[in-house]
Amino acid sequence: MRVGAVVLAAGASTRLGTPKQLLLHEGEPLVRRAARAVLEAGATPVVVVLGAESERVRTALDGLAGIELLVNERWSDGLATSLTSGVRTLLAIALVDAVLLTLADQPLVGAPELAALVARLTDSRGIVAAEYAGIVGVPAVVAREHVDALLGLSGDRGAGAWLRSLGDHVVRVPMPAAAMDVDTPSDAARLAAGASDSTIADPS
Repeated sequence: MRVGAVVLAAGASTRLGTPKQLLLHEGEPLVRRAARAVLEAGATPVVVVLGAESERVRTALDGLAGIELLVNERWSDGLATSLTSGVRTLLAIALVDAVLLTLADQPLVGAPELAALVARLTDSRGIVAAEYAGIVGVPAVVAREHVDALLGLSGDRGAGAWLRSLGDHVVRVPMPAAAMDVDTPSDAARLAAGASDSTIADPS
């Protein structure tokens, strides 16, 4: 089974006030950590969707082999534009059996967690998602036969809302690490409390 990946890293980080993609955790920008994690989990190819601050974020990915960068010029129109453009690009460059969806702002999600999702795909209904903090959401793996539903999303509705709407049709994999995301200064402070070198990267 060939699994490709889409890493969503296009947001403007308005609540944080600075690009979350460039926040360092354990000395590495979050966007680079996310892309590296999907590569190490065995996904290929990997499409990283950029948007706001795309040039700065692109620089944080310099030298990372095995990824395709996509700049979504319509990122401000809503999360779905980044999701759908990333999936379409992935399908255009490779014949894949499933798509792994992940975010740049879940710094504690690594290759082992992503590989655990992919491993459950063969004995599932074709959709496997992380379960954390009482909800189901991204990261998730979606078999090719269900990808058209993702491509039908619009506005600011992302994969998480779609996954939750499917109820028991989604195989859930407990993933406490996914509960940590970085949206606000307090989130960044929580992350920094666990890593003394957490700061904002300035690759320029």
